[in-house]
Amino acid sequence: MDLLDAVARQVRRAPDAVALTDHLGTRLTYAELDSRARTAAGALAARGVRPGDRVGLVLPRAADLFVLELAVLLAGACFTPLDPAQPPERLRLLLGRAAPALLVTDDEELARAGGVPAVRPEALLAGREPAPRDPGAGPHDPAYCLFTSGSTGPPVGTLISRAAMDTYVTAYARLVGASPRERGAQIGSPGFDVTIDELWPFLGAGASVHIASDSDRSSPRALVDWLRAHRITQTYVPPLLLEAIFRLDAADLGELRLIRTGGERLAAYPPPGFPSRVLNEYGPTETVAGAVFCDVSAWPDRGILPPIGTPLPHIRASVRDREGRPVVPGTPGELYLGGPTVGIGYLGDEARTARKFVRVDGERCFRTGDLVRELPSGDLEFLRRLDDQVQLFGKRVEPGEVESAAATHPAVRRAAVVAPTDGAGRADRLVCFVEWHPGHADADAARLRAHLAGLLPDHLVPAETHTVDRLPTTPAGKVDRRALLRLRSAPADPAPTPQALVEVWERVLGVTGLGVDSDFFLHGGDSARAVTAVTEVGLRLGLRIAARDVFVHPTPAELAKRLAEDTR
Repeated sequence: MDLLDAVARQVRRAPDAVALTDHLGTRLTYAELDSRARTAAGALAARGVRPGDRVGLVLPRAADLFVLELAVLLAGACFTPLDPAQPPERLRLLLGRAAPALLVTDDEELARAGGVPAVRPEALLAGREPAPRDPGAGPHDPAYCLFTSGSTGPPVGTLISRAAMDTYVTAYARLVGASPRERGAQIGSPGFDVTIDELWPFLGAGASVHIASDSDRSSPRALVDWLRAHRITQTYVPPLLLEAIFRLDAADLGELRLIRTGGERLAAYPPPGFPSRVLNEYGPTETVAGAVFCDVSAWPDRGILPPIGTPLPHIRASVRDREGRPVVPGTPGELYLGGPTVGIGYLGDEARTARKFVRVDGERCFRTGDLVRELPSGDLEFLRRLDDQVQLFGKRVEPGEVESAAATHPAVRRAAVVAPTDGAGRADRLVCFVEWHPGHADADAARLRAHLAGLLPDHLVPAETHTVDRLPTTPAGKVDRRALLRLRSAPADPAPTPQALVEVWERVLGVTGLGVDSDFFLHGGDSARAVTAVTEVGLRLGLRIAARDVFVHPTPAELAKRLAEDTR
């Protein structure tokens, strides 16, 4: 299925059907979506955007962002969405690496400092030039570029072709049963590959897509209330939020028939009587998004963590040893993914592309870096990463990128970042160990954190910073990350009283009068404030908790009980 043709068919089939709504009150029919996108495509072409050019989109998560993504595709170009919530310095860095022909943003400071021609979105949406009839983009030209964390420094851009996107959208729509009857949800952040899942299979099938606000997606209760109020029939939910939703009243889910989850390891199954089917999704950005899926609602063996499942029909998955040879089923090995949705490669990084995109048995494959094994059923089970990369709150994190940012602080001699894991093997925070330059006036953990917050998005800023005289090393001279994790695992501090946590809740939420049974998320808490609570608990109570703990145990009484169990 050609995505643009599929959307055009829906415009002809049901022009007055709702295509997009958002939290700002925007409501676009398919005819309006088509008209606005074609208007903007004409304006892009008039500004010199040509097939293959990248167009940077630094815009809030609302209907106009996705209208402009469609416009870029209609113009034959490649959209590059960047989350405007990132620090300005990081946005400038990403724009420098993306080198777009045009930047679309309503951030005037970024427009001035971005180093590329810039235009406000309303100028494109009010254009008068006709959209190009055939801009000349071919199936192997890039459709979009998404940035993920870099292994030793700045983020890297992954280029996905139009043919790969078309193939994936067709397969995904078939997998989830996208149709004009569906009401899909959009909750993923701009630049996150899950937005491909949330939007294009549904618009290509004539469904409506409803965009949640940040507050609507900030907590389990807020998200469930929004899903019910908007009569959503299927949605993506990150594993952390989903596991908390499993603990809520299932009747609150309304018409929700399918929940898709992924981005990090799912550590729980739906409880008995849970009304929605749950589909576990695995797939790197380099293969569009999802590649392997498991219906965990129907999985019979609950003695293991939910597997990642079996590949989509167009994906060829193989498990291989260090020399690239197939292993015997049941033997752990690296997962290779081949097929028409394998990406073009990394923008401006031929060496990395050559290492990760390889030819196997005459087919181009992506080496995922994930250790898996094939179960007797033929399903794949995720075991761990083969490198230092981790998934944190559904986002790919390379500790090396954080270490490189820390090294730019004048007081830092060397830094190493590790990611402790929970019982399911999932990273729950980043921890930074620092060697300071002796006697430097700025050798202070709080100053380092502030420095990193100005360079990195929130999820890459370490929740803890520890000073060491010297970073431990392996016999090969590399930083011994296992030793750092052992160093961090000192005897647990005494569990806090519920009242001590009440005081933290009040400080973080800016309210008074809370009690030990006050739910963090029912008093203004959200995912960002949960991270702040983690930091406050560490600073004021000397305790190490994770944002996941706040989601699963949102009252002071519940969290204190949970922490007391840890100290026994």
